[in-house]
Order: sequence, then C-alpha cells, then structure tokens
Amino acid sequence: MPVTKRLAHLGSPKNLIEYILDEKNNGEKVGYSSSLNCNVATALYEFKDIQKKYKMKGTRGAYHIIQSFSPKDKLTVKQANEIGLRMCKELYPDFQCIVSTHIDKGHIHNHVCINAINLKGRKLEDRLANEKEGLYGVSDTSDRIAAEYGCFIMPRKTYLKSKNSQDDYYQYKEQSWKEQIGECLEKLIPKCNSIEELLDELSILGYEIRRGKHISVKCLGMQRYARIDTINIKYSTSNLYKLYRERDKVKLLSIKTEQNEFNSILLQKANESKIAIEKSQLQTKGKVYNEYQITKYQEIQRYYKLKQQLEYLDKYNIRDFNDIEREISIKRGQIKSKNVEMKKNQEKFNKILKTTEMANDYIRLYTVYEYANFYKEQDKDYILPKEVEIFLNIQKKLNIFSVDEAKQLIKDSRTERIRINKQRKEVLELQRELNHLETIKEEKLSSSGLYIHNIKFGGNKIDYKNSNDSEYCINLPYTNFKIHIDKKFTAYNEKYQFYTLYLVDDKEYELYDKDNQKLGMAKGTDLEKLVLEKKKEIDSLYSK
Repeated sequence: MPVTKRLAHLGSPKNLIEYILDEKNNGEKVGYSSSLNCNVATALYEFKDIQKKYKMKGTRGAYHIIQSFSPKDKLTVKQANEIGLRMCKELYPDFQCIVSTHIDKGHIHNHVCINAINLKGRKLEDRLANEKEGLYGVSDTSDRIAAEYGCFIMPRKTYLKSKNSQDDYYQYKEQSWKEQIGECLEKLIPKCNSIEELLDELSILGYEIRRGKHISVKCLGMQRYARIDTINIKYSTSNLYKLYRERDKVKLLSIKTEQNEFNSILLQKANESKIAIEKSQLQTKGKVYNEYQITKYQEIQRYYKLKQQLEYLDKYNIRDFNDIEREISIKRGQIKSKNVEMKKNQEKFNKILKTTEMANDYIRLYTVYEYANFYKEQDKDYILPKEVEIFLNIQKKLNIFSVDEAKQLIKDSRTERIRINKQRKEVLELQRELNHLETIKEEKLSSSGLYIHNIKFGGNKIDYKNSNDSEYCINLPYTNFKIHIDKKFTAYNEKYQFYTLYLVDDKEYELYDKDNQKLGMAKGTDLEKLVLEKKKEIDSLYSK
C-alpha cells in the first residue's frame, strides 16, 4: 500500500514544479517523469495559461501529492510512475498534472503536482465529502491501482472505540471470521446441490448453524452468530435458493444398494425421483420455467435425502425396525460419550485453540506492522492502524517476537488441534446420521397404522433430569402432566425440529404431575384428546 499525503500549495506553482523536477535544487534524484494534459518541459507555462484564462482567484495555486512505496513492494521506477499517472487520470482527468518519481531516501516515491484549476475553469474540490476529489479518494484509488501491481494493501476496517484492548481484538476477529466464512462459502457452494447440503457441509467443517428466514453461522471462538447475507448479499437465503433452482443441468449421483423388504419403498421412491428429474431436464432443455425450477429443486433435495437414508441402512445392515432402533440407541450413546469427553477437556482445548488462533493472527498482522512502521518513518503524521496495537497486544500475550516463534507455537499444538477437530467432526457426523435414522424411523412408525401420532413437542418439553438411557420423561404440551415413555416410541424430525410421540390407542400410560409424582393412568386416546383440546383452547385465546 503506498502511503499518500496531499497538501495545498499556496501561491504560484513555480516552486513546487521546480522542486519535484529539478534534482539540482533539492538534492533528490528524479528517476522518471510523466504528465497529464500538459508537457513536462513546459508545464509551468501551461499551468499559468489556464489560470490566467479563467482569472483564477484564491491563494491555492496547486496541489502536491506525495505517494510513497515500501521497498518490500518490489516496484520498478516506471511501474511506480504508472501508478501515479493512472491515479491522476482517474481522479483528475481534466486537470493538468505532473508525476515525478524519485529514487532517493532508500525507497521509491512519487511527487505529483496538480493545477488548482482544470481545463474547463473549475477549481479542484478539496472537501472530504467529495468521494472522488477529496482526500479519501486519493488513498482509496491509489490503493486499488497499486494492488494491481502486487503491492501490499493495508487493511481498511472500522473499529468501535474501546478502552479495552481485548474488545478491540474481538472486533478485529469478528471481521476476519466473516472473511473466513465468505471464503469457505465460495468453495462449498459450487460443490453442493442444495442449501441443505451446503449447511450440512458447513456443519461437518465445525460451524454451528442457525436456520430460518436468515441463515446464521458461528465458528469456534466467535461470540455471536453472523448472518451470511451480511457478509455478502449473494448468500441470502432467497439468492441461494434461486442459484440452486436455476442450475440448468444437475448430474445426480447414483444409488448403489440392493433392494430388500425394509428398504424397498425408500428405494422405489428414490429411483422414481431420479428418473423424473433426468427426464424433465431433457424436456425443458433451453427453456425457462420458473415454477418448474422450484419443483425440480425440491425434487433434487428429496432424492439426495432418500439416497443418504438408503446408504445408512446399508452401512449399518438395518433390515427391520429393531435394527434401526438399536442403531439409534448406539448413536445416542456414542454422541453422549464423546460430548462428555469433550466437555471434560473443554478448558484445555479452548486454551490450545485460542493460542493457535492468536499465533495465526500474529503472522497475519506482522506484515501490517512492518509496513505501518515504514510509513510512520516516512511521514510523522501517518496514523498507525488499529491492527498495529492489536499485533503488539498479541505479541505481549504470547511473549513472542518473531514469525518463526509464532509458527513454532502452531506446530507444537498441531497434534492436539487435530484431535480436537477430529472429535468435533465425529460428533457432527454422528448427529447427522442420527437425524437421518430418526427420519426413517418416523416414516416407518407413521406408515405402520399402529399408533396415534398427533402429539408433537419440542426438545424443551423433555425433562432430562427424570429421563434415562431408555426412557424419556415428557411434559405433555399445553398441559401440566408428564409421562414416561420408551424412547423407541418417539421420533425426532430434524427439518422441522420437533419430536413426535407415538401412542397405542387402548394402552394405558402412567400420568405424573409437574413434581414427577404419580397421578394415575390414562389411555393413548385420552392423552391425544387432552393435548388436542388444550391446544384448541390456547389457539382460540391467541386468535382473540
């Protein structure tokens, strides 16, 4: 990033032009000069002609821009001059400008002289509010053009004012996390066939997902969820749906499983879905049907859901309801065991991950620190960016003084980090498998015709304190009653995030009060009636 400074030159531009072009007078070594809307050799006379022509008033005769480059940017003199001239052409196309590149002081820098009045008689508007001709326009345009030549560009981020350096660090991290999430989405979006598949892949990578109208994600270390449409509007839920819906040709991965009595209906549905998608794609080739795109997208989602369910049935050799309930029970146990182990080591893990993250930030910010110090040496008025303060705080916290030391910290924690990430990934994979198995179980129970399944409840209705490995204690929705029921007669729907309670109509169930004291017995039909009537009462109150 070239550091830029613009000064108003009072009186005649003569002294300024001589200063930047005549190395004999100022001892500076001119490496290359160029101009815009005038000739370098006769610039002074041309400047004065324009000023006389339009009877320019005021004390400002010209403007002086100093554009300094770091030696680390590896620019040639001609390239540096090109950057300065391009900046002038973009910002001051109707003004007379001279760009003189100097090669003294151990670094390349441009001196730019701009006539205070342009070829049409308008004076340069030196206000901050002017995005193009104001001071901010110089820095922003200079940075953008310099980046094309491979120059390092200092970050331009806004931080909230805070007296707490820890808060500054987290504000910096929040912005860098958003950049990390954006990069991750860019890689995953083309590989996935639906939003659901995209969110699954993010989960496997360790992101916590909050679904809904706006999708939000949180990675390890983040204090709050970040809505992905605030990172970039193209990641909004509506835009992602539109992207996946409008893909012209989707190549469906085939299902490699053999039919048996338990999976036959699932397999038949999946094959029908695949054929429907492929045939419709051929028939609508080159045509646009919005309603069709929506239907196709929904069908693709359905196909991949069925495909994954069939793969799990094969993977765990599930051939009947008892097999699926056994596997669900195993998965719950595995998740619980791994979560207990992770919780036990959580403090140690967090410390390792935090140290590693800070060491990575030290490496990322080291270049900013070096460049900022160089610019400060060239210009005492240069304001150090907040990242420099954050860098110094990290350095103090980790007690390191070089990039090599930071890399060593990261290397030393590698084994532990691999173990942590492996455990997290295993839990997420197990949870995903459990959700799919629960969906199959729900469909099997619902289609059996043996159970009442009108009672739906959220996870907050489960009294875990009074539950055990085989039974749930459930607060019946809309009532003050509880029942204890075998877990195999409940199923979780991950898509809608609710449980379904499956009751036998004439079987009697024990009822408990809010303190878990036994009250008596009630049949399945009575429980269903009780819940539905209470729901109806509450719905009626809300409608009023």
